[in-house]
Amino acid sequence: MNKFLRPLGLIAAISLLAGAAYAAASEDGLVGLRYLQDTFIPKAVQTEGEAAGQALEETYASAKQQLDALLGGASDPTAGLFSNTLERSIWSDGQIITLSTGSCFVPMDGSADLTHTGAVVDVTAGTEIPFGGRLEANHRYVVGEETRVALTVRSGQAAIGVQGSYSLTGGKEQYTPFFDVSQGDWFYEPVNYAYQRKLFSGVDANHFSPGSSMNRAMLMVVLHSLAGNPAPAAENSFTDVPNGSWFTNAVVWGASQGIASGTGGGAFTPGGEITREQTVLMLYNYAARYLGKEMAPGSDLSGYGDYASISAWSREAMSWAVGQGILSGVDRGGVRYADPQRGASRAEMATMLRVFCEKIL
Repeated sequence: MNKFLRPLGLIAAISLLAGAAYAAASEDGLVGLRYLQDTFIPKAVQTEGEAAGQALEETYASAKQQLDALLGGASDPTAGLFSNTLERSIWSDGQIITLSTGSCFVPMDGSADLTHTGAVVDVTAGTEIPFGGRLEANHRYVVGEETRVALTVRSGQAAIGVQGSYSLTGGKEQYTPFFDVSQGDWFYEPVNYAYQRKLFSGVDANHFSPGSSMNRAMLMVVLHSLAGNPAPAAENSFTDVPNGSWFTNAVVWGASQGIASGTGGGAFTPGGEITREQTVLMLYNYAARYLGKEMAPGSDLSGYGDYASISAWSREAMSWAVGQGILSGVDRGGVRYADPQRGASRAEMATMLRVFCEKIL
């Protein structure tokens, strides 16, 4: 017996095309096979559409009645949850959504692991998904007969549409709202740390954009926030820092404390990409000049493959940062590189700030 429940809409679409397939096959066996592989099956999946949606409701109702009878009253609202539509819903890190026969789901954003016993059909692609298989965004999946599915949310939050009967297991108490930061990412813990301590937020409500670059104004705002957002004790002298902007006080304060300087010609270049060595120097100056800390000795940088490219003005700070574990470098073919002139990504910034806060502040 076939162990998964095929959406009735897909079956209907296949039936409509069957006559054409048979005609092609009867004229020439080889042509008929190609027609089935290249035209018939793809077209059946493509034209499933509204027919599948309507028939899926009927399929689900029938399957749910059978499942309720087997489980002795699963329709009791205290025994589970139910969704009539596949509308977008937001789930949080670590939550487990468990679905049973006839239910369906659509992953929309974020990430979730799939495990199941039995069969799960990707209706959009017309394929069956293996255990632990990768889910495609905006594909509709149907839970087959005698099958239970567990979707475990791996990102800070995930958008998943669920239709049918399901149960929900609680996730983590603290989580980020980000779809693009998942448990398997090397920056998962640092981003969570930075977000929970309000060092900096995402580029929008649900995206952190870990690979995008930080700019000079952003880091000054972070350091200004760590200091408690004190009022600047000097006038704004930068030609490219407008009064009243979201970064004005932070930049003017930072310059007055000797944490950062301009880029020449009276400019600060607030939107300019901040490099790794510029980042390290600002952190060093914050600890040494603003906090007045005695700075620990640094590490020898001469073994780095790009030592010569480290600017003279940043070498003391870079040495200190490596010694404190704030900067670790990148391994390429067994040789460490500091990448001093490379822009610091938001994920790297979260990582450096976490170490800086835990070990220096």
